[in-house]
Amino acid sequence: MSETNWHLKGEWFDVCSCSLPCPCTFAQAPTDGCCRFTLVWQIHEGHFGGVRLDGLGVVALGEFTGNMWVNDPDATMTAMFYIDAKGTQEQRDALEEIFRGNAGGWPGTFGSLITEVRDVRYAPIHFDAAADLAHWRATVSDKVSVGAKALTGPTSDPGRRVQLINAPGAEVGPGQVATWGVVSEDHAEGFDFSAEYRGGSSKHFPFDWRPDA
Repeated sequence: MSETNWHLKGEWFDVCSCSLPCPCTFAQAPTDGCCRFTLVWQIHEGHFGGVRLDGLGVVALGEFTGNMWVNDPDATMTAMFYIDAKGTQEQRDALEEIFRGNAGGWPGTFGSLITEVRDVRYAPIHFDAAADLAHWRATVSDKVSVGAKALTGPTSDPGRRVQLINAPGAEVGPGQVATWGVVSEDHAEGFDFSAEYRGGSSKHFPFDWRPDA
């Protein structure tokens, strides 16, 4: 386990094959027993030791079976990572150390759920999210194009987002607010171990991580 001091603050969203609302947010098993997913992290401020990580992104593609939130002995997760090619080699190495779970904190906790990391690739990642969370989107070269629009409905206040506090299964860790979205794009290539999927659920979370939190 790395003893380097680090801090990452930014925003995260997913696009997955489960029905809306995502069962993970409620610490439940996937809709059909298996979830295929794309996860996106955008770092607004961050460092790993003396290496600045501001403005860089990470994207994970993969699938899992079982309930990852209840110590299900039959649960398995397979994933691959795209790490932002805009970074220097030193920055890429720092991001891989954190997101593989080797540096502790919440990524260490979440990383312990991954049974196998199939691949780590470098590619330019572009992230866009509206300040009012009306939409969020990310692309990875020509391989990934995923995004969502904020969920709304006939009885919701158009000036307020559909949100959940105190989520029992937040992929970014405890204490953050989930904003629900409806998938608008779900193209993801790079994980030959997984079948194509049509995205059903998306949610947006901020994150604020340190080695001890």
